[in-house]
Amino acid sequence: MDEIYIRPLTLADIERLPEMELNFQAEAHLAVEKTVAGLNVTWRLVERPLVPPFISVDYNIDAQDQAEIRQRLAENDGLYLVAEHAGRLVALLDLEREHWRDTGQVWNIVVHRPYRRQGLGTRLMRRAIRWARHQRLRALALETQTNNLPACRFYQKLGFQLCGLDDHFYSNEDIDLNEVALFWYYEL
Repeated sequence: MDEIYIRPLTLADIERLPEMELNFQAEAHLAVEKTVAGLNVTWRLVERPLVPPFISVDYNIDAQDQAEIRQRLAENDGLYLVAEHAGRLVALLDLEREHWRDTGQVWNIVVHRPYRRQGLGTRLMRRAIRWARHQRLRALALETQTNNLPACRFYQKLGFQLCGLDDHFYSNEDIDLNEVALFWYYEL
């Protein structure tokens, strides 16, 4: 079997990124329970099964995403990697340094669906951690959703800490739609 190679992302790779199948399925989600009493607000995350399971259908790297990745790559102030197998792109790490907070922002860590659960995402994130330490950053930061429980478990397994949520990040009905933004940090 051909080896999977991790290499720097090139401009030519960006137009090929949409070829990856990035949708996911979740059998459970993190339900957000919010209680408000004046300025006393609490949020609680509770893992609950999803019946039927949540299956994303439109998770991809579209033209706007490609333009943003192209701009970050042109600025070249981060770590931009792809994994390739048999001539096909099978993963992307898109990590930008944010000087203002001395942090690396992981914009994209994605693995083509047939290549998941084989350690490829872990390999990419370990490279990101090494790079960030070498750059003397204080943390890596990323965002995911409460309905992407597989990603949440992956980040937790790597040592990321869940440190916040935004229940109006995507819409005014994020809690009702079971898709609330979660923010994760890896302290270096």
